[in-house]
Amino acid sequence: MVLVRDGEDGPEVFLRHRPGRTPLGRVGLPGGALSEADADACAWFGPDPAHWARVLGTTDRRCARQQVVAAVRELHDEAGVLLAGRTDADVVLDARGETWGGGGSSLEEGAESLPRMLAARGLGLRTDLLRPVARWHSAPHAHRRFDTAVFAAAVPPLQRPLERPETAPALQAWVSARRAVAGPVILPGPAGEEGVAPLDQVATPLTQVLVRRVAAHRTAAAFLLSLTQGAGRGPVPEYRLVTEAGDDGAPRMRVERVTRD
Repeated sequence: MVLVRDGEDGPEVFLRHRPGRTPLGRVGLPGGALSEADADACAWFGPDPAHWARVLGTTDRRCARQQVVAAVRELHDEAGVLLAGRTDADVVLDARGETWGGGGSSLEEGAESLPRMLAARGLGLRTDLLRPVARWHSAPHAHRRFDTAVFAAAVPPLQRPLERPETAPALQAWVSARRAVAGPVILPGPAGEEGVAPLDQVATPLTQVLVRRVAAHRTAAAFLLSLTQGAGRGPVPEYRLVTEAGDDGAPRMRVERVTRD
């Protein structure tokens, strides 16, 4: 999920930081794997699963439903932002804290599904607040395969993304997309000290491409509007990661567009 808002230096993206194999760890966007519970029925306000299946270039409506529900679920789990309301003109005001299931409680741990949580509160998904961005595929030879649907959204009025304490395993922050691209990115070190590194050293190619795409616009609204241009003309673009040898012989990752007949 690409969560955006306006900042002093253009649009900002919500990034998470996790400890990793390098001293500065890795930064990325909110997101995660699908679950079977994401296919459970719940109220929808906005485009239905059939619409999302067409947008995502698939005939599998169940999978399209899972992709949309997972995007909303992960955004709530990792950022405390919930794209849901009682009607198509309503959105919850604050969905943070344990009573809502976010921040390390039952929903995040998988004990309760998002559809069941919404139904218990008389809420439905505001799928109209999502903007489709692209589909991303793993490299053909990768041991860990993925087919990821990427969505974008703005923070609903009066909602505030979750702020985790410094002792939490994942630190989260708003970052200017332009500054992240220009670099360096400031990250906490293993002993609490700050370190700096270029974005391409601490982020996946997927995160880099998406942050650069946000940085190309003057406002968050302009970025989201760009995602609606050409809507209805076909599925979202698809990309995959390709590994190739660099000039020094070391393996490098690049992104290529997937073309289908």
